[in-house]
Order: sequence, then C-alpha cells, then structure tokens
Amino acid sequence: MAEAVNALQNHPGDVEYPVRSRRRYTRALEAKRKADPAEMRRRALPVTLIAAPFGIAAFVLSFIWDVTDIGLNFFAFFVGMCLGLLVASIILAGRDAGAPRRAQLAYIAASGRQPLTARQQQILALDAASDFATRGWNSSLAFTPTFAELPQELRAKHRDGEEGAPWFALPVASLKQLRSALDEQFKIVTKGDAELLVADTLTLGYNSQRFVEIAHSEGAEHMMSRVAALTDLPVFDIQDLLRGTEEQPARLLLAADIERGIGGIRYAYVAGYLTADETWALLEPLAEKAFATYRSWDEYWREVVIATAFRTDSLQAVQSQRDALAELRTSRWPAASVPWPSG
Repeated sequence: MAEAVNALQNHPGDVEYPVRSRRRYTRALEAKRKADPAEMRRRALPVTLIAAPFGIAAFVLSFIWDVTDIGLNFFAFFVGMCLGLLVASIILAGRDAGAPRRAQLAYIAASGRQPLTARQQQILALDAASDFATRGWNSSLAFTPTFAELPQELRAKHRDGEEGAPWFALPVASLKQLRSALDEQFKIVTKGDAELLVADTLTLGYNSQRFVEIAHSEGAEHMMSRVAALTDLPVFDIQDLLRGTEEQPARLLLAADIERGIGGIRYAYVAGYLTADETWALLEPLAEKAFATYRSWDEYWREVVIATAFRTDSLQAVQSQRDALAELRTSRWPAASVPWPSG
C-alpha cells in the first residue's frame, strides 16, 4: 500500500506545516472577534463564567474575615472579578492559540477526507507553487476549506456559506463566491467545462497557444529576448521550447499549462462541480503528461518560471515565484520532499 500523507495541513493563510498552537492565532482571532459584535457577545459568556466565581468567592471571604463595611465587601468582589478576568484571559487565549488546529481537525472529521497516497501527493505537488504562495492547502484535493466537502446538514444550516461558517477559527468561503471566481478565472461553470479544460491542456494549453502566436509574429525576437532577460537564461533556452521531434513534440509552455490545468480542476472540485473520484480521474492524464515530459522537479519548475515571465512580463512576478519555490523546497510541506516519479 502506498505511504499515506498526514491529513492535517497548514492553517489557510499561514505557511507553517502542519498547523500548531501559536500565540499569533490568539491575536488574529481577537482582532476578528472585535469586528463581529455577535462573536464578542459569545465571548462574554465564558469570560463571565470563569471570572464571576472569583468575584463571588472574594465577596464571601470578605464576610468570613469579618469585614462589615459594605464598601469593602464590594471592593473585594471587584478585586476578585479582576483576578477572574485575568485568569479568563489566560485560559481563553490558550484556547484561541489552538483553535485553528482544532477547527481543522473538526473539518477533516466532518468532510471524511482521507490522507493522500504518495502518487496523489505527486500529482498535487505539480500545483504546489501557487498553493505555497497563497498559503493554501496542497496535501488535499481542496486547496481551501469548502462546503462542497461538508455533510448536507452543515451545508443546509449555513446555506453553503451564505450564513457564516461552522468554525470561527477556520474561514470557509461560500460556494457562490468560489463559483464566481472560478468562472472569472477559468470559465468553468459545469463538469463539462472542466473536462474541456483537460482536453485543451493536453492538446495545446492556454499559455502554449499564446506563446506560439507571438513566436510566429513580428514581435517574436523581442519576446524571446525579454523572457530570457527576466529569467536570466540564455535566449537559446527559450527558443528551444519551440523545437520538437517526431518522438517528442515541442514543449512550448506545457509546464505552466499543466499547473494551470491542475489548479483549474481542483478549483472545480472546491466549487462543487466534481466529485473526488471525477477530479482524480481528470488530474491523472495531466500529471502523466508532465511526468513523461520532464525529468525532475527542477526542470518542471524552471519552465513554469519561464511561462511566468512570458505571461506577466514582470521581473517582480518572476522573483516572487522563485522566492516562493526556494522557500517551498526548505519547508516541511510534503510537496517539498515527494520524489519525482521514476521511469
């Protein structure tokens, strides 16, 4: 049986893997709570339940100690409440520090998500750069928590995110929001659209199509020189992407097309258009083509960076992607250590 990958991942928006109890989560949740009056009212209940016994105990002790001045009795109550509030803040701060981890465990339990096999992690690692850069998830089909993975009772209760999320410490975007973003970015609104994305990627992907068009235009030489300068690579390496043989077609910008295709299919899953089985079935041919074309992660990511230079015409974008990849390689994310398939 293939080795499984731990299902617990980073907290969305944070890079540490896996999520742990951290004081920064206490501060983040407190700031989020202050912006939500309903959550502030909910927090008042445990604070009161913890602090009130201290105030009452101090008030009672003042009588036991024969303090007959009612003003001193209430002063004792005030001092006890202050002590209780201090204790409450310490206890609740500790709970907030571990809240994102508990929330993710609850999400995993509710979704019934299973740990990945090594092969599945290899497939998802082809999309790791964007997940790492956005601090999303890379060791699950869903790159972000989604109602599409949750049981029907939770979906109905929260109306697929239109009425909040099940966990205060784990943001879950509404399906409406996710589907709108998916349509804007990939023009996917049905399962058929997702299947078409895979077919197009395997034939001639979006980035490769634009690359070929410009490579056969009057601006080809300028484009080649510009991409070479942005990536600090010889211009011959950029030109080599257009060369192919009968056995091996020109690579063009296949790496970026594969990355985009995997990202789009995972997005369709997150938006609820695909089941897990359907998603893995669509991802497999994309991954197989990448693993058959490239010989290593370095080679694959090198050509993704070339495509970023071509697509954005931005040195900052290229540097940011290279920085993210360098950070990814030294991280504890499974994508950083999963081997490139042999053979």
